Amino acid sequence: MTHRPFTLITTLCLAGLAVFLGILQSVLCATPARALSADGHGPGYLSPDGFWIGAYHFDDGAVGFCLNPGKRAPVGLEYSYADPAGMGWWTPEQSAVFAYIARSWAGSGDRLTAAAGQLATWMYAGMSEADAQAHAGRAGADTDAVYARALDMVAEATTRGSTGIRAAVVIELAENGPGRVRVELTVDRLAGPDLLAAGAHPVSVTLTGATFDDGTAIATIPSGTDVAIHPTGTEASVASSATAATGNLPYGDRLTVALPTVDAQAVLIAQPSTATAHAEATATGPSPLPFQPRVETQTSAAVALPGAPVTDRLAVTVDDGDGLLPTWGVTSSDEGLVPVTAVVESTLHGPFADPIAREETVPDGAPTVCTVETTVTGIGEYTTPPCALPADGYYVWTERIDPSLTDPSAGGTRLQPWTSAFGIASEVTHAQTPAAMGTTPAAGLAVVDAHPAGTAAQLADTGTDILAPTLWGTGASISGAALLVAGRLRMSRRGRRHGRRSARSRVPAGLDGTSGPGRPARRSGRRLSGRWLSGRWLFGRRLSGPRRGRSTWV
Repeated sequence: MTHRPFTLITTLCLAGLAVFLGILQSVLCATPARALSADGHGPGYLSPDGFWIGAYHFDDGAVGFCLNPGKRAPVGLEYSYADPAGMGWWTPEQSAVFAYIARSWAGSGDRLTAAAGQLATWMYAGMSEADAQAHAGRAGADTDAVYARALDMVAEATTRGSTGIRAAVVIELAENGPGRVRVELTVDRLAGPDLLAAGAHPVSVTLTGATFDDGTAIATIPSGTDVAIHPTGTEASVASSATAATGNLPYGDRLTVALPTVDAQAVLIAQPSTATAHAEATATGPSPLPFQPRVETQTSAAVALPGAPVTDRLAVTVDDGDGLLPTWGVTSSDEGLVPVTAVVESTLHGPFADPIAREETVPDGAPTVCTVETTVTGIGEYTTPPCALPADGYYVWTERIDPSLTDPSAGGTRLQPWTSAFGIASEVTHAQTPAAMGTTPAAGLAVVDAHPAGTAAQLADTGTDILAPTLWGTGASISGAALLVAGRLRMSRRGRRHGRRSARSRVPAGLDGTSGPGRPARRSGRRLSGRWLSGRWLFGRRLSGPRRGRSTWV
């Protein structure tokens, strides 16, 4: 316990010493910042009397134009870079002009361009027209050309200078075939927005829910140019998005200034690419994948009478195969995305005298009763309009889906054709007339929209139906007979049980004052007398022993 304070103090001292040594090492070992200095001239003109007009060069390779005419020239002085946006020197529009001049001409290798750029910088910074013409004289024989070019530069910079650049992604999904993506770039110039021409700059695009032609999701594409994309979703409607980003582009009002350590001219540094743009967009639309309907069918009656109407029940599904949409397709409309409409053509063939055998196609010359159409809008069950059976014979339904019956702009080009086989058992109806009127049709014969044959016996004179009384009487007789039989069987069983009990003794238990099996003796003062008759005792004209049950029904 006595050593803990000493240990804590030691630990703190060692930690403090380590921190001090670390700071000391960083100070002693740090490399001093390298000073920036203007080491000479760039392209330009030197007048006979030693005055310079043109660009200035720094020892790190940067070049630029002087900003403060009348102050000391930069050559031989030390400088440091600064961002004028944080110093409040200029408005965004003024910064845009200076940035445009620096980007466009400060780095030029042509001396006339460099001299005109320097003069334009001074002029926009506030140099008077007379002073500008005097300074242009440093170009000697090119004085007029330098001055004229400087005027053009100022006019150009004040209109084409910009505060930034914007990107806009256009992504579209087509109902048929590939979609497209395009990235538009707009420069916010001082004279107004400027939509750049196609191919002005490369743009990196990343897709989600889609791919480019080569199967990748990332590509560099030229701005303002449509590029094909392919949605990857497997739902009826798909969503694809694109994110676009540019590199550094020569737009905007960002610039760099070299500030002197003494009272001298600041220098506008050439910085050609400073602006970037980002954008993203998402599109939702019908999947361009084709879809393959399939129909399971069943006739409404396997057997029917001639003249009866029959329908066909349609169970519509979709095939799931390679390159196919695994669900029913949708199409765009004023109400949004709606299911593609398909028409199922149903044809009732017949009559045929013999049972129909299955074939892949309808035989040539097969008779036809009717053709009806059913509009379907997705997976589910439907019923066709009816067709009447004209005569005896065998009939069969066939179905087909023809994409040409659907508007191509409403999904018809994605709807795949389908045709059923001929002679499917579930599609066959046998029409058969009963052998004679007044008899019941054969078992299983569906009587559709037909009056049942007469079966009741009727009186010719009065028309009274005698079938009902006859049935009532017969039913009552059968019920009575059944109850009588049940009653007699019950009496027979009771008699047998009592007979077994009395067989144990000729004298009934308790009748002679003695105790019978399982019961005490009677205590009556009367003595009963009787005689044996036919295996039983007779007492006062009454036989002892079990009685026979009586039925209340007879």
